[in-house]
Amino acid sequence: MEKYSRIEKMPFDFGVGDPLFPAEIKMVSTVVGHGSSGVTDLARELGITKGAVSQIIGRLCKKGLLSREKDQLNRARSIIRATESGRIAHDNHMEFHKHHDAEFIEFLGGLDDDSYRLVCELSEKMNSWMDNYLE
Repeated sequence: MEKYSRIEKMPFDFGVGDPLFPAEIKMVSTVVGHGSSGVTDLARELGITKGAVSQIIGRLCKKGLLSREKDQLNRARSIIRATESGRIAHDNHMEFHKHHDAEFIEFLGGLDDDSYRLVCELSEKMNSWMDNYLE
């Protein structure tokens, strides 16, 4: 968990001129996946506050990866979209994971059914354990 915590604080180069922190590329990829979104939808999807979403979006708009415009039907709402650079970062992020995660995915694929179930059960237990810290 310590290594994961360190990784969450490390910026990575996804080929768009600015290194991106995991929270930033997750935001870009979420927007790409949804086509366009509002702040509330993104907060719900990512499990973070609307304030945190707004801060990250602000940085990503300055970096040219996302755009924000007023919803024409509801002027109080902003619509967030990925720019071409944002889509490039997302695509490179997917390739990054395909390359870096391949060995682990291959390992999981090679497990027999009982071992796979044990890994899944362990993961579920760890997830529940971490949920207790969030309450």
